[in-house]
Amino acid sequence: MINLEIVGYDFCPFIQPAIVTLKEKGAAFTMTYIEPHEKPDWVRQVSPEGMTPFLLGDGKVLFESAAINEFVNEAISGDLHPRDAFLKAQNRMWISRSYDLLDYIYELKTTDSQNVFHAEKMKLRTKLRALDEAIGENTFFNGADFSLIDGAFAPVFRSIALLDGQFAAGILDALPNVARWSMNILDRPSVQASVVESFDARSAEKILRSHAIAARLHSSSAAASDVF
Repeated sequence: MINLEIVGYDFCPFIQPAIVTLKEKGAAFTMTYIEPHEKPDWVRQVSPEGMTPFLLGDGKVLFESAAINEFVNEAISGDLHPRDAFLKAQNRMWISRSYDLLDYIYELKTTDSQNVFHAEKMKLRTKLRALDEAIGENTFFNGADFSLIDGAFAPVFRSIALLDGQFAAGILDALPNVARWSMNILDRPSVQASVVESFDARSAEKILRSHAIAARLHSSSAAASDVF
């Protein structure tokens, strides 16, 4: 049996899919959280330039979220990819697109420009609209079974749920298939267990303390609810 240890910081979205995969497979692993700006010396010795997250497997190191997740999927019994070769390749294509979505979401959480917020939201919704058409009425991306691609989108949908639920961003408006898919993913026990307990509350607090447009949306939404 391989000794697995995942190292990263607790708010990093790229670490979550590997945790989801390990939990889906019931694998034993160690989770080590570090402070991004106070990395221990041993991290810098193991990781070039202190890059995180990374996976240690019997002392060997792997970087990059997609590579980590593919390794975990292959090293532990139970394939979370579809068997069909074309569908598997299509899944990998969409997984690579999920990183673009995280970039847009980061801008939505942090920008203080109304124009940038609107532009990034439109980019995000364009990609999500394509996904809405691709998944149709499926429970998960490929149908009834949870797959690697569903775990890859978990951090995307966790952030969107925060922005839509607490900051009235309206990202999933008129996207019923993606909204259903998102809810099914976020209800998954492995996904719920892939972050620290205070993750959502602390994420919201960070935005509220900032000068981001999202924080102003929250204030406007709260004021409107008080009126009605």
